[in-house]
Amino acid sequence: MIDRMIGKVVDKTLEAVVIQVGGIGYTVNMPSRSIGKLPVGEEAALYTHLQVRDDALVLYGFLEERERELFHMLIGVTGVGPKVAVGMMSGFSSDDIVRFIRAGDVRNLTKAPGIGKKTAERILLELKDKVEHMTIEPSTEGEAAIEDSKVSREVYEALVGLGYSGNEAKKAIDATEEGSVETMLKDALRRLSNS
Repeated sequence: MIDRMIGKVVDKTLEAVVIQVGGIGYTVNMPSRSIGKLPVGEEAALYTHLQVRDDALVLYGFLEERERELFHMLIGVTGVGPKVAVGMMSGFSSDDIVRFIRAGDVRNLTKAPGIGKKTAERILLELKDKVEHMTIEPSTEGEAAIEDSKVSREVYEALVGLGYSGNEAKKAIDATEEGSVETMLKDALRRLSNS
């Protein structure tokens, strides 16, 4: 198992980078959002996963260990292979994927290539408990300003899961009085339907 590698980025495409380590160039498949952060000619440190197939050895790379952890969780779900998992991680940040899973957000998960409704539901069912321990950065779309109370966070995730944007959810929560998840959610939904 190749756990990690440090080397110079000598080439890159939309789907992979070539990392030169000790005179050997390794093709490493990565999420496109990570590839964009690696300038050619600079040194990079990657956490890796080696997929052994009958016809090839395929190396996948990640900038952070937690990204690789999420990748391992995703490929553990029936119907989600490495290519589909990398496609998801190209379209969404790891934090967004964890947020979608916690909120039961099928709609956003199905926006990823190769993820249909049944696969999204399977991801939610199999990973909801597994992602609870993962820490996530606040979303840039309004979530950062949400009070970090458990109740507000649950209401926010429920509203986003229902299809409201982060900003809409934040404004509705800001306008409601602190209370239980149920009362805050009802009040927030009432305000959103009247706006």
